[in-house]
Amino acid sequence: MNNSNSSKHRKVNVGIIGGGASGLVTLKELLAEGHQGTVFEKSSNIGGIFNTVYQQGQMVSSNLVTMFGDFVGDEREYNDLLKSPRMWTFIEYSKYLVDYAEKFHLIEHIKLNSAVKSVWRRLEDGKWNVEINDEAQSIYEFDRLAVCSGTHQLRSMPKFKGVTKFQGKIKHLQDVCTFEEFRDKRCCIVGSGESASDMALASAKYGKQSFLSIRQDHGVIVKRYGTGSYGPADLGTNRVRYSIPFRLGLLHVSIMLIPRLLLSFVTPADTLEKRIIRKQHEMNFSQLRTSHFRNTYGTKNAGLVEAILEYHCQRKPAIKELRERTIVFDDNTEEECDEIVCCTGYENEFSFLLHTGDELLMKVANDARIPHNLYKHCIHPEIGDQLFFIGFVRPCFGAIPPLAEMQARWFALLCSEKLSLPPKETMYQHSQLYVKYLEEYFTPYRTDRIVNLTDFISYSDDLARLLGCRPNFVEMFFKQPKLWLKCQLGPMLNAQYRLCGPHANRKQAEEIILQSKWVYYDFYIYIELFLLFFSSLFYLLFGIKKCKPNIWYPIVDDTKHEAKRK
Repeated sequence: MNNSNSSKHRKVNVGIIGGGASGLVTLKELLAEGHQGTVFEKSSNIGGIFNTVYQQGQMVSSNLVTMFGDFVGDEREYNDLLKSPRMWTFIEYSKYLVDYAEKFHLIEHIKLNSAVKSVWRRLEDGKWNVEINDEAQSIYEFDRLAVCSGTHQLRSMPKFKGVTKFQGKIKHLQDVCTFEEFRDKRCCIVGSGESASDMALASAKYGKQSFLSIRQDHGVIVKRYGTGSYGPADLGTNRVRYSIPFRLGLLHVSIMLIPRLLLSFVTPADTLEKRIIRKQHEMNFSQLRTSHFRNTYGTKNAGLVEAILEYHCQRKPAIKELRERTIVFDDNTEEECDEIVCCTGYENEFSFLLHTGDELLMKVANDARIPHNLYKHCIHPEIGDQLFFIGFVRPCFGAIPPLAEMQARWFALLCSEKLSLPPKETMYQHSQLYVKYLEEYFTPYRTDRIVNLTDFISYSDDLARLLGCRPNFVEMFFKQPKLWLKCQLGPMLNAQYRLCGPHANRKQAEEIILQSKWVYYDFYIYIELFLLFFSSLFYLLFGIKKCKPNIWYPIVDDTKHEAKRK
């Protein structure tokens, strides 16, 4: 790790709440800057949510897209992880986090079985006290706090009419340990995200009957793996695709989807995989005008499609009411049901900030439940970088850990006073403009419902500009064209942000980028390159705002809102 010049800057002691991916990367970046840090993890293992959910689960982003920028994984698998990427299981990803903690010597700074009971700030010196819920009620003192407790703290459960009459079970996704629990049951799965897709397939496969209740549109369905030798589907999450102006989203999606749909119908559907692909395209096309991969989240798991096709799972609208042993849906159909599994997500909650009666902390805790209202999802303007939120962001396509890494790098530099924040009023104004951007991009309905939603590459680049680690792609085009091509058309890797800037490791980053698999033979990426070329030409020559490339410029296009670099 590059610690050059770190001795010239401020050193602080930071308390970190949460020992999942966000907490670990925060600790690592703080130590790299020469700070002290202590992680408090409430469970007996590091890894956060991946140690508590159903262990038959599988990630919905590949190891390439999910990994941190400077750590590929087990050195014995180094080449395979880059050249033959895969979707890790939850168990494999938990091991990756353990390996990461060991690689960067984080273990000695982590306190397990240490749930945070309360946090308060001392008025006399501004220090933070953290009380742990153990036998001794231990209290620790810090200069700064990082909240990395994750977005899976408080279960979000729908309120059903007639719930007191219902004699079956109502569960949350987090209650499901193994798929065998569905054996011989009639189940209704509520939701349409990746976990709901897993549950729909498992309940249809193991149970007597399965229903999938979706209130409105489902997420854009994408199989975990492409056809043939393609590999993980998110290898197409690249700079060119997400540089295409989002205002051209419907045109972009139509060009990508309609030929695939037509091809699936002229090709014999003589295998289950081909039938799933055809049905997936049909379902995505049916909601093309209202929901597509440029304006909503992805359901990066085609399990629900397989459940419908192969195991006769029935798609249903929202639940209207519950009766003793049946469910009545909005279309007035009524079905017998033994168990309802709610895959309806989680709400953010920070109860440890509410126990002291500090009005400012109570306001911060309440406002932070809607992360996109914070400055760059991280900072409440009233308290600044004294209390920093990391990991409370959900990309439509991509993964949370790389975004948490960028946030952690920013926080570490703020702690060192190598970066500073803009004035409070500016942060408020920036956040308001950012929310307007999200509403235009995703629609107000989605941003109100999924309050941590963002665009993966736009948000990453936005933080990279603050850090000074966004590569100069124009210069790269002329000096290293092969690297430029991999950065533009290859999968989005956080190693790109290790090519330059603070704690860069250019040699390692280039090696990761150049060795990683990319799907250069996919005809559609060249169509997207063509579309980007002409849209950018119209913007640069004629100033047509609708054609402004998406990630070439800051999200809030006003340099007054960017933190000044010292």
